[in-house]
Amino acid sequence: MNLSDIHTITNLGAGTMGHATALQFAVNGYPVRLLDTSDTALQQGMTAIQHDLTTFRDAGLLHEDDATILNRITPTTDYAVALTDTDFVIESIIEDLTVKQEVWQRVETFVHDDTILATNTSGLSPTAIQSVLQHPNRFVVAHFWNPAQLMPLVEVVPGEHTDAATVDLITALMNHIGKHAVSLKRESLGFVGNRIQLAVLREAL
Repeated sequence: MNLSDIHTITNLGAGTMGHATALQFAVNGYPVRLLDTSDTALQQGMTAIQHDLTTFRDAGLLHEDDATILNRITPTTDYAVALTDTDFVIESIIEDLTVKQEVWQRVETFVHDDTILATNTSGLSPTAIQSVLQHPNRFVVAHFWNPAQLMPLVEVVPGEHTDAATVDLITALMNHIGKHAVSLKRESLGFVGNRIQLAVLREAL
């Protein structure tokens, strides 16, 4: 798969990080299916997206009207609606390894074999998450920094079984939507940014 083959995005989670990553893709022209477990969570996510759009518009950062951008986002609680014929899945749910593994196993039952999968985890091992997948080679970390709609950095982190081509593709995709993607050659505890941040905090304490 090439960058030009990615047309549809599925965003798992509509919370603090999930709504922001969904917005980032929608602002950059991608149709996004926004999946969460309840209509309440989806409504809260869409309200946050509208708030961010107002902030962007007030700052002169938008080139389209809000309605056009919002129409690219389809909120749903239905896995089949969210995942059928999608090209890229980005997940921002609870930082719990077991939950993530269960969700990703379910995701794999709906997507094509070549759909690219990415978790927005800030510290869990991609190797551990992908260990339960049928096709771990297409799974990678794409760690956005909070607030994801504003912060440029995205760490792209492979697991032990991630193909180099997957890392290259997601790095290109992140750059394409206006982020500054930095790819790691291998995973490390806390990746890079959090390791530096925690070292500074430890020294300050």
